[in-house]
Amino acid sequence: MVRFRDQWGQSPLNALQRAVLLLQWSLTPWLAIEAQQSGIYDLARARTVIDSVMTADRIPSIAVAVAKTDRIVWQTGVGFADVERQLRANENTSYSLASISKPFTATGIMILAQQQFVRLRAPVNHYLGGARVVAREGSADGVTLERILTHTAGLPLHYQFFYEDSSDKRPPMDSTIHRYAVAVYPPGSAYQYSNLGFGLLDYVIARKSGMTYADFMQREVFAPLRLTHTSVGLTASPTTVFAQRYDATNKPIPYYTFDHPGASEVYSSANDLVRFGMYHLGVQVPGQRQILAHETLQDMQRNVAEEAPGATRGLGWGIRTVFGVRRVSHSGGMPGVSTLLALYPDEQVVIVVLLNKSVPTATEAVATELSAAMMPRFASGLRTRRAGPAPTPPASVDTAVVAAMTGAWRGYVYTYADSVPLLLTIPSTGAPRLKQGSSAPVDLTNLTAQRGVLTGRAAVQLGARDLSRYAHQTVFWLRHAEGRLSGYAAAQTTTPRAYYALSSYVRLERVAP
Repeated sequence: MVRFRDQWGQSPLNALQRAVLLLQWSLTPWLAIEAQQSGIYDLARARTVIDSVMTADRIPSIAVAVAKTDRIVWQTGVGFADVERQLRANENTSYSLASISKPFTATGIMILAQQQFVRLRAPVNHYLGGARVVAREGSADGVTLERILTHTAGLPLHYQFFYEDSSDKRPPMDSTIHRYAVAVYPPGSAYQYSNLGFGLLDYVIARKSGMTYADFMQREVFAPLRLTHTSVGLTASPTTVFAQRYDATNKPIPYYTFDHPGASEVYSSANDLVRFGMYHLGVQVPGQRQILAHETLQDMQRNVAEEAPGATRGLGWGIRTVFGVRRVSHSGGMPGVSTLLALYPDEQVVIVVLLNKSVPTATEAVATELSAAMMPRFASGLRTRRAGPAPTPPASVDTAVVAAMTGAWRGYVYTYADSVPLLLTIPSTGAPRLKQGSSAPVDLTNLTAQRGVLTGRAAVQLGARDLSRYAHQTVFWLRHAEGRLSGYAAAQTTTPRAYYALSSYVRLERVAP
């Protein structure tokens, strides 16, 4: 890739800062044009927030789109999709979506269910061929498509990135399933976000359709909905500009892929994504074909499982009430990506915000102002919140949860290669301590304890080759039930570049005093 250097020989970062300033200086006519296009909606504050966060967080580009009923009210791109190549962003620039890939994959699964190629309440093992999900807790028959769609199938934390400049290559999906597709708590009993589940779904789509996941999505979802700047991964399209992903220092991140494409690998533009959202609200966008029955679209947005107090999961969607308005949404975040797609069914509003840098606070700030501009009820709730005292965040550690776990617990971490002995001591005061085999005890830090689950991280190495490729710590998620602690231990890289979080089953029994 040719790096841009201006006539003064300055770096791309300085060039980016100057570009943002030039963009601000030219803002007055841009605002006048957009004000005419947006009609009765006052988007001036949202535009101000876009410019503010771009400058404060040195964001290369932001693309947004807003729709009300059957009309796109406003869409634009600001900044550079690719600083080095001086490619400006616009509403048709294709951004890496990260986890907004999941509603797309859910749409694909619902097409197969509607055509009776799969059943949502059937075990995923019915559709995986020789690869099998196993259950360390409960039954593998409980790992159903519906529970995978709602992150309640018992599958643990999982992600794995493969960079184009690295020697690591994506393994066959059968191998990933064999090593990591393990239910670590009884399916249906708890919520745990898992990319691996949606990796299983894209594998099911490929097996049942007889096409690759990418080809199926193109033929059955993107093309019928006329999403012309949407793809799985990068495609050789002469008409699409893809936004380069940037790290915290605004250095380009080498292209990467995953062992869970259905969770993370879709690219789309603000224009395509807002029309995808409109379709899911039941709006008939000109040129789109009906790929799902209206009842199916509504079914995807029903409350199926509890995520946390005040938040539920639908089929591929997260659902909660925000400033008095019900929101059906999905966000996305990973290296060089921060995105949000929010649907407000009662108001028939869709909000899209796409960044090519990981700044989730900026994404939410822009989305909040766009939502306030479009919905008086939302704006009223937002004003009330801003006028009142700041909400008190819930305590991260519930002392009652810790008290119930006080004592010594002994057992194993079961990696795909071995069983690693573990001793966990939880005192009534002070930090819990972990002892792995004959190693010296270490503290369990970054503690949370809520709703019977203890989480934390420790400088523990689990030994298996896959888990030890890069410097890492181990994240523990331990659920207190039936007199034991069980869950997972995830080897999570601590390198500047994120590589993986790979989980293994943990089971600990209380040691008699």
